[in-house]
Amino acid sequence: MEPHYFSQQVKDARRWFMELPKPSEKGLVIVSVGSERCLPDYLVERGGFEFQCVEYVAEGEGVLHMSGKEHELKPGVAFSYGPGVPHRIENNSSRPMLKYFIDCGGSKADELFDKRGMAGGSVKRIRQVGEVTAVFDMILSNAMNESTQSQPVCAALTDVLLLKLGELETDGTETEARAWATYDRVRRLMQEQFLELRSMKEVAEQAHVNAAYLSRVFRRFHGSSPYRYLMRLRMGHAASLLLSPGVLVKEVAAKLGHEDAYHFSRSFKGVFGVSPEQFQKRKSG
Repeated sequence: MEPHYFSQQVKDARRWFMELPKPSEKGLVIVSVGSERCLPDYLVERGGFEFQCVEYVAEGEGVLHMSGKEHELKPGVAFSYGPGVPHRIENNSSRPMLKYFIDCGGSKADELFDKRGMAGGSVKRIRQVGEVTAVFDMILSNAMNESTQSQPVCAALTDVLLLKLGELETDGTETEARAWATYDRVRRLMQEQFLELRSMKEVAEQAHVNAAYLSRVFRRFHGSSPYRYLMRLRMGHAASLLLSPGVLVKEVAAKLGHEDAYHFSRSFKGVFGVSPEQFQKRKSG
């Protein structure tokens, strides 16, 4: 039997009820999770909801009326509601929505949703629709496993979901979209060519982007400079090479294109806080 709050105005639904939180339940409890494609006449109207809930639109369009405001629903929009948050969700009959949802209870639910910026009544526009749906799919898959670890795994993934919603939030403007596209394109370029790229001048030239602009978009979306990200990629590869038995530091430096092993060691320590030699000793010890 499905819970009473599962709408019947849907098709192709994948919905799973896990458990109700006990009065003395500590932590975060995942009550239910799923995805559903709305039928043309889909309409949900409530004065509130028993649990903390996040819904996410993957396809289609609709309208959300919540806490006295109207919001356009389209792919990439996430919204939350809970106790004391009135909401009305209307489907666009000509472009039916495919939505994901997760309902959470337990003593930590309110605190976690508030901490992650998704307290009841929140609405966010999200970049990279697929990244969020992938996390929802992972939660749903683990819920349906019904193993002894399903609940803690789903709880951990829910925190990942909330963090992703914060990481991928956008203001929805064209300027923001262009900046994100530049950041994402250059980040992928660096991931693919970090062994050949040694400086931000080389990165900017290869990506055909102004170096100052590249620095700004990286700090906006990544929280650090593009040069630091490049060094993290290069030194992360170096660390994996240093784990090989018998390898010398100067050999690893040469593979990364460093003629000066001292300069390589300084770069490595700047990323990991220890010299390559100390890194090798720690791993072997």
